[in-house]
Amino acid sequence: MHTTLFQDALWISGPALQCIVALFMVHRRLVKQFPVFWSYTVFHVLLSPISYLASRASYRTYFNVYWGAEFVDMIFTLLVIQELFTHVFAPYEAIRSLGRLLFRSAALVMTVLAFVLAAGSGRVSRSPMVDRFISLERSVHVLEIGVLIVLFVMCRVLGMVWQRFAFGIAVGMGLTLSGEAIAAAMRVFLGAAGNRIYIWLEPISAMVAICIWAYYAISVDREVQFSTASASTSQLAEWDRALEQLLTRS
Repeated sequence: MHTTLFQDALWISGPALQCIVALFMVHRRLVKQFPVFWSYTVFHVLLSPISYLASRASYRTYFNVYWGAEFVDMIFTLLVIQELFTHVFAPYEAIRSLGRLLFRSAALVMTVLAFVLAAGSGRVSRSPMVDRFISLERSVHVLEIGVLIVLFVMCRVLGMVWQRFAFGIAVGMGLTLSGEAIAAAMRVFLGAAGNRIYIWLEPISAMVAICIWAYYAISVDREVQFSTASASTSQLAEWDRALEQLLTRS
């Protein structure tokens, strides 16, 4: 598979920055707080040289590695978003239970929507298998973006406090998912003409996200928090107790 110098640079710089993210997470003892995201980062660090070697081997080898990794990445991404839910609502058990319920409900609704989108997709390439993979990828990204939006909305409504690194993970994940979803959609609607957009937009959006994660991993201060609203800690504690009593009665 032929690659350009710029694509080679992305292949090298991406895992290099992710190595920095993983190392700084260990150094700042963030692995215990975000074990899934750390595993997600290490997975992509190991995947990059494997994908690079596969691209130099043959198209079939690269095809198997790429789509197999995409499937694992889809699962990892959803688990990272769930980890963000758990982390943001960790101090408030009742609110966390409600958030978990809303997370699963949103995931269920978005899964149905994903299947609808996948079923309604047309031909993109000459291979029916590639068409199915692309439709699945686009649909799952819609699912993940929708669930991530639910997280942001809930934090805004409840006035939850964000830890800086958690906020960086969420922003970076939103950017890379948006870039991948747009790239997949362009490929579906433009057909072969959208292949070049797909090839470039996906790695570039991922690179931007990695840069954001690296910035927050390096500059993160565990004592500094980012709030999306003005609700005080005491108010959230009161809401949590009231919600716990309501859930107990029901």
